[in-house]
Amino acid sequence: MADRSLIVVNYRSAALCRGAVQSARDASSEPLEIVIVDNSCDPREAAALESIGADRLIVAGSNLGYAGGANAGIAASSGSVAVVSNPDIVFAAGCVDRLAEVLGGRVALSGPRFSWDAGGAWLLPPAEVTTLRGEVSRRLASRSAVRAMRRSRRRFLDRVAFWRAASPLRVAAVSGALMAVERNAWRRVGKFDERYRLYYEEIDFMRALGREGLELRHVPAARCRHIYDQSAASEAEHRDKFAESEMLYLEKWHGPGVRLLRLLESGDGVFTDAAVALPPSGAIGVPSRPEDYVVEASPLESFDTAAGHFPERGEVRVPAEIWESFHGSALFVRVVEAATGREVSRGVLRKSA
Repeated sequence: MADRSLIVVNYRSAALCRGAVQSARDASSEPLEIVIVDNSCDPREAAALESIGADRLIVAGSNLGYAGGANAGIAASSGSVAVVSNPDIVFAAGCVDRLAEVLGGRVALSGPRFSWDAGGAWLLPPAEVTTLRGEVSRRLASRSAVRAMRRSRRRFLDRVAFWRAASPLRVAAVSGALMAVERNAWRRVGKFDERYRLYYEEIDFMRALGREGLELRHVPAARCRHIYDQSAASEAEHRDKFAESEMLYLEKWHGPGVRLLRLLESGDGVFTDAAVALPPSGAIGVPSRPEDYVVEASPLESFDTAAGHFPERGEVRVPAEIWESFHGSALFVRVVEAATGREVSRGVLRKSA
């Protein structure tokens, strides 16, 4: 019986899945049982996955969703620790070890430090637990410049504190792209809720852990790259599934009254400074004492979520690997004072037609 199992839930990403499996094997000092759940419903994809050499390949007859895939993979595995992963993950050395070693006692789930680039210099933001209060705040901020500024600075300072953490940090949520969970905890809370077809399944599961008095840890020493935004689903599919899952989640945890949130639908957004157009290879200027600043990159002009980089010199460029893997048409960048959240400058990188 393996002590650790890797469960990769795949959807039309066989090439990425191969890299995830190989890097995960190299990231564990103990034998790692490999289980791949393929939701692609495509014989060619299944054939490509066969050559990876997993201990078990589960080819689903229909798309089970991430929750269903995770449940099927964990049920088919034997490890006391299940490392559930997207296929678009590249594990750094020791990552699986670091995630596994913090588990035990009240700690039932752990997640790594994600970077957007291979060098680990552009850190991805913390996961968040969606709450009714937070949703009301977000909608109100979209209608008021003052509220938007306060909320943006608060969120920025929270990101900086998260990125600067050096030791395991107790958190309310980690990214569902990669999470190590104790099998007994998975059983205890009733597994992942398979009504979520895409999005919110991991946050729902983590809230269920908290309800049982169990804890989560963000582990900065466990590092990996997330080549995110690689799904084959269309933007319209994403929007529809996100909205469906969001309402299911909010009603489950806050009751049917959350439908009144529709009376506070977000406005068009409040932005005080126009973004200056930059060429894709353009340098982002950082004031003197670059250690006092953070450079952020986001697909959202609001920077409601963003990747962060701590500069060491007066010019910063977004790595080509980020820009090339990014599926959006515009990537917003800005320089922010780390201690206060005061924005110094901003720009936008656009893909040519």
